[in-house]
Amino acid sequence: MKKCDVLWALGYSMLFSSVATIALMGKLTIWNKEFPYLGGFIQFMIFASSGEILSTRILYGKWEVNKCAISKAIMWGIGGLFVTIAFKVVSGGVELAMKDEMLPFYGSHLAKAFFISCSVNLFFAPIHSAAMRIFSNYFEEKYLYNRKMTVYESVTSVEWGEFVEFSFFKTIPFFWIPVNTLIFLLPEYLQVAFAAMLSLVFGMLMTLLKHNERMKSERII
Repeated sequence: MKKCDVLWALGYSMLFSSVATIALMGKLTIWNKEFPYLGGFIQFMIFASSGEILSTRILYGKWEVNKCAISKAIMWGIGGLFVTIAFKVVSGGVELAMKDEMLPFYGSHLAKAFFISCSVNLFFAPIHSAAMRIFSNYFEEKYLYNRKMTVYESVTSVEWGEFVEFSFFKTIPFFWIPVNTLIFLLPEYLQVAFAAMLSLVFGMLMTLLKHNERMKSERII
């Protein structure tokens, strides 16, 4: 393990611990209520980018912090804005659906958390993940290979079969739905903060998906 690896691990551990402690102490309440979008942007930008940078180091043996990584960080932050509003909209919708008996077990916090998690991951997450994947490919081509892509080229650059299999049939049902169920059991002001911390995993999964796509295309060639 190199010196940079140790420093990164220590830095991220301190960051994660600090944010988790502040959240559990209730200090994020005012911040998330007064500045929900700014909070979502900053938290997702930091944690998701960290996951992507870490997974790149693991897969390819190098740390990459360049224009591409910075552009992706902004991309993750913007994605965090949509996650913030999606949590609010979906939570309210599920609450109304349970109250109107369109969903069962009204009054159960566990059932509500599970239904919110399912709704977020089945209706919002696929679009969000696809958008992150498309923009990620665009930034890589632009900054790493000095090639500008059209919208059509960006969309078709994604290996959609691999994306659907990896996201819809593996990570969403077996990881994100159970984990997000636990998140939605937390108080509302903590949900975005802990979802942002878990976006570290999201960034790593997106890099792993990209790696799988490359390996598959190389086998085809």
